[in-house]
Amino acid sequence: MARIKLQDIHKHYGSGANAFHALRGVSLEMHSGEFVALLGPSGSGKTTLLRAIAGLESINSGCIQIGDDLVAAPGRHVLPERRNVGVVFQSHALWPHMTVFDNVLFPLRESGLSAAQASPRVMEALAQVDLQALARRTPGELSGGQKQRVALARAMVARPRVILFDEPLASLDVELRRDMMRHIDQMRSTQSSMVYVTHNQEEALALADRVVVLSEGCIEQVDTPIRLCREPQTEMVARFVGAGNLLPARRISAAQGGLAEVALGDYHFAARDTSAGSTQTELRLCLAPTAFVVAAPNAPGLSVLVEHVFFQGSSYAVDAVLQGALAVPLSLVLPFEAQPRRGDVLRLQVRDAWVMPEARGTSQLI
Repeated sequence: MARIKLQDIHKHYGSGANAFHALRGVSLEMHSGEFVALLGPSGSGKTTLLRAIAGLESINSGCIQIGDDLVAAPGRHVLPERRNVGVVFQSHALWPHMTVFDNVLFPLRESGLSAAQASPRVMEALAQVDLQALARRTPGELSGGQKQRVALARAMVARPRVILFDEPLASLDVELRRDMMRHIDQMRSTQSSMVYVTHNQEEALALADRVVVLSEGCIEQVDTPIRLCREPQTEMVARFVGAGNLLPARRISAAQGGLAEVALGDYHFAARDTSAGSTQTELRLCLAPTAFVVAAPNAPGLSVLVEHVFFQGSSYAVDAVLQGALAVPLSLVLPFEAQPRRGDVLRLQVRDAWVMPEARGTSQLI
């Protein structure tokens, strides 16, 4: 395992006014043995950053350190094979003419390990992904999930200090994806530091110790999965990670004990607030789709008009519009018992809300 340190990383393609800036001053330190997910939409720079760590992309400025080794800096670029990292690609990148055993053996053969030393290591790696019985098959005789498990075994067989994952589950169906997540989680036993690129929030939140959210080549927030969901620091994180509803509101009383009294229209409730002592009246609230409960029609709360209902097995995803001075759209997740229907007017109460720390206020209040 190894610490990874990124300092002021810049990467651009082209030059002048037409240059595309894939990374804009990215700085980050990943702890030894840590599992870090790079999460962001297409074009956010997450794959470029992973490829820069692997040595598959050069950087224009900044430096990258793996353990005690400076692997990238102005005038310095250590080749990928000399960085002691393993990479798992979305496309598997298996040699079709080789058996499963030989595909996994390849990194050890390249390192000069003898056959007597390498063979037990290959079988140990295959056992970790439950493929030892398929060692003599070729990739053409495997399912998509089995191919990806071969790629996992190959990535860890050389016991690299860092394992990099480039959207390894993107091409798998839901059931296979969940099974592969278990195998990836088990790879923590290798004690390698792991960097995992994905645009899938579920994968990032389920697997990682910390999640790095990127947008347009910049870091938006670095945090634990729980804090990322409950305490987003920017509007982009609130919307992309938790599909949060962002609403203008009023502060009625300053935060005490981490809670402030806020109001949406004439509905007052408590919201989590870290800005102790702030007297700013206008603020922005983040409410997760699961933050609402259906109340009696005459109870205190918010009135919403249901526009679309999508059954999800044990719950309903609902698109609604807040009734009042502003027709604010809301994304809701309501329990099966709610039985919402298109055209219903529901009374909702808020059971959890977060005051956005970057709020600058708004001239329009509900």
